[in-house]
Amino acid sequence: MNWELVFTANNIRRLLIGDFPPALGGVALTLTLAALGIVASTIIGFAIGYARFAGSRPVRWLATGYVEFLRNIPLLILIFWAYFAPPYFGYTPSKFGSVLVALVLFNAAYIAEVLRSGLLSVPVGQIEAARAVGMSPTQQVLYVVLPIAAYNVIPALTGRYITLLKNTSLAFLIGLTELTEIGRQINNRLLTAPIEVYATLLLIYFLLNRSLSAGMGLFEDRLRFNRVFCRFAK
Repeated sequence: MNWELVFTANNIRRLLIGDFPPALGGVALTLTLAALGIVASTIIGFAIGYARFAGSRPVRWLATGYVEFLRNIPLLILIFWAYFAPPYFGYTPSKFGSVLVALVLFNAAYIAEVLRSGLLSVPVGQIEAARAVGMSPTQQVLYVVLPIAAYNVIPALTGRYITLLKNTSLAFLIGLTELTEIGRQINNRLLTAPIEVYATLLLIYFLLNRSLSAGMGLFEDRLRFNRVFCRFAK
């Protein structure tokens, strides 16, 4: 085992932040992609999921078409389309932007279905009670329906977020210098320590995803979740 070849100061720095400055990479870029992807795909996914649940018939058809199309194509193909198709229309996207767009569109489709399942689980009695105390339709959605639905799907959302973080590794296929690409570059330079390099990547991804899972687990406390959700809903 040649661990000393992998754990040099330069390799550790590159695994953590890539070649920053000028180019951010490694763990830092992976986390940036994942964080932006989680936020954007959650917002879009919640909107599409609610449209499928409570929208007019044309809106439901559009939302359903989006979900069914995106859930039935590979993420890798979507990344290639997001990177190679825009130049045909006179626009050259960045590698980061292409991967982020593909991750957001792809995961929003799954999150939409996750939320829809949560909305279907909301007891009718809760909605009727909110209506009985004089809540407007918007208040019913913000303070009753969505909090209950979102809380019910926390485990499923956690799984989607972990999958999103792991899927950032596909970005190496178009040369984006996230964690997997940095590891590949280190391995190509050393040539004698592939087990050590990829074992290191395995451990880093495990720690990142375990931390994400633990963070999401904090929201499984009902009171903490309600405080956070209602604060954003104001």
